[in-house]
Amino acid sequence: MRTLLFVLLLLLPVSALANCNMAFRYGLVIGPEHILFVQNTRTYVQINKNRQLFVEGEWVQLSDADTELLEQYSQGLRKFVPEIVSLAVDGVELGLSSIESMLSGLGSKSQQAEWQALIRETTFQFMSRFVRTGEYFYLAPQSLNEIDHFLNRELKPQLNNLARHTVGAVWGALRDALRQSDSNFERTDSQGLESVEQLVDNISFGLDEKAIELEAKSALFCQRMRELDEIETSLQQRIPLLSQYDVVTEKN
Repeated sequence: MRTLLFVLLLLLPVSALANCNMAFRYGLVIGPEHILFVQNTRTYVQINKNRQLFVEGEWVQLSDADTELLEQYSQGLRKFVPEIVSLAVDGVELGLSSIESMLSGLGSKSQQAEWQALIRETTFQFMSRFVRTGEYFYLAPQSLNEIDHFLNRELKPQLNNLARHTVGAVWGALRDALRQSDSNFERTDSQGLESVEQLVDNISFGLDEKAIELEAKSALFCQRMRELDEIETSLQQRIPLLSQYDVVTEKN
């Protein structure tokens, strides 16, 4: 199965995401009742229940045609943003939960604290770009290309290194202890190395699946963003206050 996934990755068009320069210029928070456009913790635009618009905290009175267009725009964001966030979160949660599960009950308190700090650091870096909490989703300002690059060229090596550092350290400590007390340490040492490699393989496997899913949907995602950009442009023409908050854009 893993060989098949690797082959599929090789066969996928490498230019699929490279040809799409669509990006989100503001961070997006999607909740059950509202959508927020945010930057540096400040909310610039808020849409309530898909039909009410607030720009910099001020309510904007809309015509029926404006409201219909706003609702279309909101529903498009509600379908797209959670899908992107969930695709990213699922792969990373698999890796981090695998590491935490392997470390459970092993090592001293100081070692556990060190490992948890490394896991928190990795989690914080990831959560600055993607968050899924219940029915709430957050996507940081970024392009589709940047999402692909982060997941597969930055985050994957980081998770693998984290797994090798933390779990490898556990098995190293056990190996040293066994060398002093057990003549059969060679067998346990081999098992430990296999466990580390298996964990790294599981992390890579989970993220590779998400890479395949992202590539497979890249043309669809790009088209959705272009459609959202067109709706956004129409809204900006009807509501001039929105023209300075260009959320969906095409990067040069």
